[in-house]
Amino acid sequence: MDCQLTYIPDRLHLKNKQIIHEFIVGEKLYYRSKPENLTKPYDNISLRDISHNRNFNDDIAYPMNDVLFNTDLDDDREIYEGLEVVLLVITELQNETTFKKEIIYSQNLEDIKVMIKLKHDPIPCMYPHSVFEISVNNEIVNQNNYNSILGKKNKTYSNLRSEIRQELTSMIQNRVVDSSSETEYLDEP
Repeated sequence: MDCQLTYIPDRLHLKNKQIIHEFIVGEKLYYRSKPENLTKPYDNISLRDISHNRNFNDDIAYPMNDVLFNTDLDDDREIYEGLEVVLLVITELQNETTFKKEIIYSQNLEDIKVMIKLKHDPIPCMYPHSVFEISVNNEIVNQNNYNSILGKKNKTYSNLRSEIRQELTSMIQNRVVDSSSETEYLDEP
């Protein structure tokens, strides 16, 4: 599908560009947030869609303000006004080609495995679009299954949701994406 939004520069259109699975140390990610949410940016969003723009280590072709373009066809705004752009820099990937963080959460003698993984996920009007994909026990959390896996009605995983948000928030607060501690083990008291 081609980009239908005429205000989006051609350089950002997906067109026939390939997905680039590899991220590299030094690459920048851009996240937009309301200024009042910068201390806890993920508290008010769903964990099924945590999107950022990547810059492919090219500040000229993919500047940080590109993340402010509105790519929603159902919304008349061209640019998101009044939002801050947060810069994150990838500082460590542990010999991997992307950020991966595993959280093992033990509850009632059951281990719940969470994986947070950074993926290039281009959309028609935003080639650098990327996401932090979350999976729980090897099931990728998406719009269709979010409520049954991590939704607020699932009290079993309420602490787990908090831990995921805390991990993501620490990246925003520190402005760093670092996978030097690949696995974190948590026990339910």
